[in-house]
Amino acid sequence: MTIRSDDPALPVEGSTEVALPVERLWKAFADPESWPAWNPCFARVWVRGGRLHEGSRFVWIFNPIRRGFLYRLPATAQIVEWRPCERVTWEVRMPGFHALHSYTFEALGPGRARFGSWEVAEGPNYHRLRRFWLAHFRYVCRASLAGATALADRGVGVRLRTYGAGAAGPPLVAVPGLDGSVASIEPVVERLAADRRVLVADYTAEHNPTLESLAAEVAAAVRAEADGDVDLLGQSIGTLIAAEVAASGAVPVRRIVLIGTFTRVRDAVLRATNGLSALSPYALQRTSAPGLMAVACGPVGDGRRHPFFAASRRSVFSRTRRRTGWQVGRDFSSLLGRLDRPLLVLLGGSDRFPARGDAKRVRAAVAPGGRIVTIPEAGHVLLPSAAVERAAAEIDAFLR
Repeated sequence: MTIRSDDPALPVEGSTEVALPVERLWKAFADPESWPAWNPCFARVWVRGGRLHEGSRFVWIFNPIRRGFLYRLPATAQIVEWRPCERVTWEVRMPGFHALHSYTFEALGPGRARFGSWEVAEGPNYHRLRRFWLAHFRYVCRASLAGATALADRGVGVRLRTYGAGAAGPPLVAVPGLDGSVASIEPVVERLAADRRVLVADYTAEHNPTLESLAAEVAAAVRAEADGDVDLLGQSIGTLIAAEVAASGAVPVRRIVLIGTFTRVRDAVLRATNGLSALSPYALQRTSAPGLMAVACGPVGDGRRHPFFAASRRSVFSRTRRRTGWQVGRDFSSLLGRLDRPLLVLLGGSDRFPARGDAKRVRAAVAPGGRIVTIPEAGHVLLPSAAVERAAAEIDAFLR
């Protein structure tokens, strides 16, 4: 598709080298609702179904070109070109205004790629506000290139973070809860790492379309880091990821620990929560997240300074919405039933997150021989110090 313009200043274009393989750069780009987390020109992005393809439409809000400018610019576009790892072009049409914007991707060799931005426009309403639009296009180009460059520093995908010394015996691979950071299990990990090597799968920067594809990425990271058998630990949605890794046979697993696992969630509540999150300002979400997490997961007890709450404020909410959507409307009983390794399940006696009566379904799903321990003072996250101590002692004895 071409577009005419007699403006010598157009098109506005630029490119930069990025210290990432083109496949990883594309993976970040192909998760459009997370663009605001790395590209500062976007304030919010909404895509039906969460993924783009040729012909799809999406809506976003641009940040102002300078701090202090009191405006935000909404726009809607249609994808007219979608070539994975090569080029994406969208078209914006408004009365008297027509624009095309392309992002380009090029492999430069192992671990490096070129990322480009190109934009052109025409129409009477473009020419009337030509100075503004040119400034805006240049801002989008600069912000996009700077954001892509910064992605290499932040990382894309699953990273394994090491705790503890290289003690004898299999390492423990720990998969945390919804936000993807170690925070939800950090106190337990610190206690367990006193006697073993713990590899925490940090998936805060993943961009997978399904739970199963995230589990495959976790498994690939573990295979690259650990030789031989590993033990697995998961918390909340991390229990499903860990179970998928173990059940797939992608990694040799010796023992499995699941903290706060479930077979079903409260679908209506989570759908409503996701809908409100998609419409709420980020500042409001950051402010309200700790309180909402306390209500949803509780009880807090003496765990008000637990790192889980600080991490909930730092979450990339588009990613937590996507991961929440993976759980809605599904029954994970069959997944838990496929686990054929020694298994320890720790359930919070006051867990408010799963569907009503789910503890009975977990007990029915867990294969014979699996040990289930209820921790009365715990909720979905091990917040009170007594729950942390009890869980760490149970896990340590089981792994020994």
